[in-house]
Amino acid sequence: MLELDVLLNRFIDEAYAELDSSEQDDFDQLLEQTDVDLYAWFTGRENSDDQKLAALVDRIRRLATP
Repeated sequence: MLELDVLLNRFIDEAYAELDSSEQDDFDQLLEQTDVDLYAWFTGRENSDDQKLAALVDRIRRLATP
């Protein structure tokens, strides 16, 4: 999905380098999820059952919100 690409690429450009290796692993795991799940999480319709992924989604959403 283009919307997800824009959101995730912005995070990569602006914040990925600040993540420690464990958080980078979490980001890699996030990228393995389906577009349907990611869209639901980023729109707030659902939350990930994985607390690390849910926290990362929140961080990415905060970066995208002016």
